[in-house]
Amino acid sequence: MTEIIDSSSAPQSAAVSAGATLKARRIELGYTLDKVASQLKLTHRQIDAIENERFDELPGNTFVRGFVRNYARLLDLPWPPLQAYLEACLPVERQQAALPRVNEETAVPFMGGGKANTWLLGLVVLIGLAGGVGGVMWYLQQPAQPELLASAPAVVLPQLVVVDTASEVAAASQVASAVGAKMPVLASEPVAKIVASVPAAKSASTVLAPATAGDLSITVQKDSWVQVQDAAGAKLISELLKPGVAKSVSGVPPYRFKIGNAPHTQLIYRNQAVDLTSYTRGDVATFELK
Repeated sequence: MTEIIDSSSAPQSAAVSAGATLKARRIELGYTLDKVASQLKLTHRQIDAIENERFDELPGNTFVRGFVRNYARLLDLPWPPLQAYLEACLPVERQQAALPRVNEETAVPFMGGGKANTWLLGLVVLIGLAGGVGGVMWYLQQPAQPELLASAPAVVLPQLVVVDTASEVAAASQVASAVGAKMPVLASEPVAKIVASVPAAKSASTVLAPATAGDLSITVQKDSWVQVQDAAGAKLISELLKPGVAKSVSGVPPYRFKIGNAPHTQLIYRNQAVDLTSYTRGDVATFELK
């Protein structure tokens, strides 16, 4: 997993400024922002962020490098000097610490060295195969289980119909009679609530539990890079979402968000829409929800 560090801590000194170089070359060639944005399939805000090196408004280091490389190719500029500048000024991405590697020279020898270890590994494999074969033989020797009849009626829980007035009792009775159910009348007070037990549907074959929606639901009107991480460090979403596809996830709050195309992204948190305007700089929104 990667964590984006604030760009203010990254070094800003380098031999050549990528943004200034691109802007000067664009002006020299007489290219307008409209022409560059059309050629690179980017917005005016993204071009302005590249030329003024507001890289924190772009989706991430990988996108920044790709944008600058394509921009340099369009303006016929050499890529290596710009690449060196980006490596010096872009914020560092922390990589998840890898598991410690075992030093073969300092490891304690087991059963006399490499040949013994190979023999032990082979023995473990043989034991595993023997256990698997034994399990298969045991399963085959078990008596066959009777199959469930497909025509057996499924049990359907009745629904409770609550009526408050005497005028509604007749209506409840008619509903119960229509589905062929008996309607017991329970009243603790005169002209009080009457409870009628009416099956949901006689022809129902199964009862399905309602699906549980996630805490977060994200939809986009245009392509948008979305990254969501919960308090446990799990990266719930880290991908480019496409229009028409809703993403619903759950995790351990608080959640940390980084949305690359915030003006065209809708976020629903616990059944309430979240206004991304106050978190958005340029097209990128970076914030946390508890």
